[in-house]
Amino acid sequence: MKLDSRLPHPGPRVPLLGDVFGVDRNNPTQHEMTLAERLGPIFERKLLDVRLVLVAGGELAGQCNDEDNWARALAGPTLKFRGITGSGLFTAKTSDPLWGQARRVLEPGFAQSALRTYHAAMQSVADDLIEYWSGREVVDVHTAMTNATLEVIARAGFSRNLGLFTQEGADPQAQTLLVALDQVLTWASESTNDLPVVGQVRGLFQERAFQANLEKTRAFIDGIVADRVSGKEPASDDLLGLMLDTVDPDTGEKLPHQNVRDQVLTFLVAGHETTAALLEVTLWYLAARPGLAQQVTDEARTRGFDYSGVAGMRTTRNILNESLRLWPPVPGIFRVSRKDQQLGGYDIPAGYAVFVLTLAAQRDPEVWGPTAAAFDPERWEAKALREYPDRYFTPFGTGPRSCIGRAFAMQESALLVSRICDAFELSLAEPAAGSDPEMTERGTLRPVPFSVKLSARAAV
Repeated sequence: MKLDSRLPHPGPRVPLLGDVFGVDRNNPTQHEMTLAERLGPIFERKLLDVRLVLVAGGELAGQCNDEDNWARALAGPTLKFRGITGSGLFTAKTSDPLWGQARRVLEPGFAQSALRTYHAAMQSVADDLIEYWSGREVVDVHTAMTNATLEVIARAGFSRNLGLFTQEGADPQAQTLLVALDQVLTWASESTNDLPVVGQVRGLFQERAFQANLEKTRAFIDGIVADRVSGKEPASDDLLGLMLDTVDPDTGEKLPHQNVRDQVLTFLVAGHETTAALLEVTLWYLAARPGLAQQVTDEARTRGFDYSGVAGMRTTRNILNESLRLWPPVPGIFRVSRKDQQLGGYDIPAGYAVFVLTLAAQRDPEVWGPTAAAFDPERWEAKALREYPDRYFTPFGTGPRSCIGRAFAMQESALLVSRICDAFELSLAEPAAGSDPEMTERGTLRPVPFSVKLSARAAV
């Protein structure tokens, strides 16, 4: 079977070059979401001789989640991330034995009992953030959420305080880490959508600076691992301790130290960036809707901030889910066909990868109803969910390669959002141009940096 030649595509198609007018290098997935409104739930883009099939409809995207017919494909920005995270959980090939070993070793580290242990580290970051913001009238949300999520991973993951909320400023190596992460995320997004020759030339100019920062970052992580192994730092029940001390039940072996480093880098890259994006989107909506922020505050003051209280914050989690639905930090995933089959009436040959545009599929009115494009946390109430049982919602991926840190990220986000709303009344520092935040893309989908005004909320 050959790839179907009847697939819709943006026009006009230029001889040799293909759909060069159907590409937005800076905001590719948002542009493709707009294309889907015109081209339908499945279409293609062609650059030179490369044809990319995009799946934007909720029903068809759901079909691509069927593990019997489809598998995860390592392509696009995820493939680019291998340059920094190597064989980490997010970027390792499924066929790599270390992927399965790491997954088995790490799964207990994200169970409910482990999350209870990490909650204290999450609380310490929330305390530092609130103190750092106290007395300030305007704050940069992008920087604050980047710092908060990095600190949560550092403290819960390997018992290190990076100093991102101190007056003295961050550890110099932590600053290097921030620069390196920013570079790789921007490069991963832009280079994925370049024409081949353009991308190669651009990469030559970026490679030297990127590699220098990457080596410093790896040395930083290697130092943390070495300090723990040598006993310079005490043993701990954090994620680093789990990776160093746990024997894989299938192989009887521990993870190699180089793979431990890859896993730490994976948590820093994927964990901080995606969670920071979720927090920023959520805080934008809360700052734009004071009544919604008041609901979060009321819930927080009723339930409290211990592990169980945060885990049961239904209103807050509905708001987080709605932010994830409209603006998933990972706006799409690649899936590869396990066999010759049809998708939406078009032929897809075995071994061919399609791009499931999560950003569009999670807004599809066919599976979410006529108000699918609107921000409405009440759609997550049980009665509303029953009206649309075939809804598509996979912001954390699907199948055995779905995000292992989902519960960690949601607990962290619910705690930080509720603590912020309990401490401060929020408003946007600049008037909103519309009902949704302006988004930018750099491997992930994240709001254009914005600031909020703060005023201390009256205590009860």
